Amino acid sequence: MKVRPLLVGCMVLSCAVFGQPAATQRPGQAPTERMVIEEKQFVESLAYVYRPELWISYRGALYFAPKDDSQVRRIAELKDARSKYVALTNRETQHELAAATIAESGVGDAWLKKLLLPYSETRPNLTPTLNRAYRIVNGFKVLRVMKEGDALIQDAGGATGLVMNLGAAPAAGTNSTLYLIKEGERAFARSNGEYQQLEAFTSVALSAEETNVLNLVVAACQRKASALVAELAGSKAREEFEITKARATDSNPYMQYLLARCYLDGNGTPKDERVGLEWMNTAARNGSGDAKTYLEQKGKK
Repeated sequence: MKVRPLLVGCMVLSCAVFGQPAATQRPGQAPTERMVIEEKQFVESLAYVYRPELWISYRGALYFAPKDDSQVRRIAELKDARSKYVALTNRETQHELAAATIAESGVGDAWLKKLLLPYSETRPNLTPTLNRAYRIVNGFKVLRVMKEGDALIQDAGGATGLVMNLGAAPAAGTNSTLYLIKEGERAFARSNGEYQQLEAFTSVALSAEETNVLNLVVAACQRKASALVAELAGSKAREEFEITKARATDSNPYMQYLLARCYLDGNGTPKDERVGLEWMNTAARNGSGDAKTYLEQKGKK
């Protein structure tokens, strides 16, 4: 049975920048483009972190536990991306964003407490982790099932062990994988009445409910990322509108035409047909061919 530590990659949600958070915006300020970009990157990293395959369930609690090298590499990439933040550098702000996004999933406060550690200035990571090694069993067969839900299993190499709470694990088979935490040894009664000391393990597979909760959180993170994409697009449109408005002088009828289109289409500003047509007529009087064509086509309708 392969042994792997549960702390691999546990820092994925930690703040990568320490010290004074001077670059982070204060609450109440309009978000800058850079802040929105970094918030989007952050919630996208949450969407990866809260995937069920990166978590285990042990004694009623959930723990973040990457299980293979590809997951560890991806987590390292996310951590490196966060180390380059220049706006979202405040750890408390990151924690608040994570908490708000998880809350939007609708899973409730009890699950939120299981999935997100309370904010602490001294603790760098946000997700709960378990400082215990677990064993990976690739392919096994069940030799005997007990009334309590425990089971005697045999791995592909012929080693036997007693697994408690196997009911939460995948169905037994040569292609199944078990993740187990060793609890010590336990006496097992054989069919002839004799007792045998066996290594005892607890299965740390997620239940159906736990898997569903994590999937709800992932979906909430994805929705939040999409909303931030839309916010970023709106921010760029507003910035372009202000530039266009500043350049829309009588000596620049083309910019007056573009400003008219902004009002008519609601691009970067609330849609206002009356103001848009005023600017379109102004642009046409000042020689904009695009504005004249637009007014001619509108008059033919």
